[in-house]
Amino acid sequence: MVVLFFLVFWFLALAALWLAKKTLFLATWREPYFSDTPVLIESDDWGPGGDFHAERLQQLLGMLAQHRDVVNRTAVLTADTVLAVPDVAEIEAAATAQYFRRMLDKDFPIIYHAMQQGIAQDTLVPQLHGLEHLNGKAFAALCHQQDERLTNARSTKGWWDWESLDSPLQGHYVDGRSLPTTAIAPSEANEIVSTAMDCFTKLFGYPSLSTVAPCYLWNDDIEYNWQQHKVIAIQTAGYRCTGRDESGHYFQDPPLIRVGTANRFKQIYLVRNVMFEPTDGKNTPQSAFAEAEIAYRQALPISISTHRYNYTRSAEQCQQSIAGLDQLLTQISSKLPKVRFLASPELGEFLQTNPSDIVNHFNQMRWPTLTRASTYRKVGAFLSRLYYRHPKLALIGYCTGLIIPAWLICKTST
Repeated sequence: MVVLFFLVFWFLALAALWLAKKTLFLATWREPYFSDTPVLIESDDWGPGGDFHAERLQQLLGMLAQHRDVVNRTAVLTADTVLAVPDVAEIEAAATAQYFRRMLDKDFPIIYHAMQQGIAQDTLVPQLHGLEHLNGKAFAALCHQQDERLTNARSTKGWWDWESLDSPLQGHYVDGRSLPTTAIAPSEANEIVSTAMDCFTKLFGYPSLSTVAPCYLWNDDIEYNWQQHKVIAIQTAGYRCTGRDESGHYFQDPPLIRVGTANRFKQIYLVRNVMFEPTDGKNTPQSAFAEAEIAYRQALPISISTHRYNYTRSAEQCQQSIAGLDQLLTQISSKLPKVRFLASPELGEFLQTNPSDIVNHFNQMRWPTLTRASTYRKVGAFLSRLYYRHPKLALIGYCTGLIIPAWLICKTST
């Protein structure tokens, strides 16, 4: 009788939840679920830099080559690439505020060669980050106004690191000279994206099927232009920012994005869900693995965010970051089943077209396609997503006792 009581009670509780949360449940169920464990390493800001960046990149890629997945593929860095930096001397020499740039291949050949080596070895896949990591038109205007925010750029001879710019000036698809920021005009967006796509294809031999915007700042106009140039996937941090307000805070629109969600142009959003930025002093291999394990329980791709600066500042910070990432990947490979190393454009292509093979279009290497979760695994992962995302539903589960069968399903399905 006790068992029967609980079964009836749970049935009624589930019926009430279904009536109240049907839309949420259906949307969550329709998301992609994986039987394999896709692992992506997303690293922003690679491109022009000091020659020592090439050596640091080679060290990082050498470590990645030591890790293999279940189909014997090495770990691969999705290098979110900036194609150019300002040519400050040319900009200052011009009679009017015109923008001139220094290109990755012509002006930074040592770094470009290191990236090409990584592509050939299948430890690096380039992804478009932006033509620059700033707004060229705004930068040129500030240069001619001798704006104090560009003092470092104007006084440095040789290589100048754009990462020293004030944060609002690092947006690519917005003008951050003053707050609130303003979106660039559609015609300017078209010109920037067209130039970037042409340059990217010339440099790497294949278009960028996916992209991530500098500072996560972009809008519908940018997505439209990306779509016109065959971009099928957009990497996010779980939200999209369209600008900054008077105090510098980001406008989030939409404020929440799930992996596999399609926008109005039928492009697929990807989502970073593991933070490994040790130079910021916020993340450790242990904290990152905890996030990776939570993603695995939800049958989500594990997408690791680790910016270039972790590897291009002091030699000690570089070594610590490489060792930490090495430890993180070792934990993931040894403790989680069916690990598959992928790059973002490959995951985006899988979600869009479900191809028979995973193809690295930059070196033509092929790997077996991914497998989606079985129904039982999906049920457990579905319940885990509800648990981790919606604290009120978790509380209802504890109060009604539904957490007991849910826990059993989750435990056995993994």
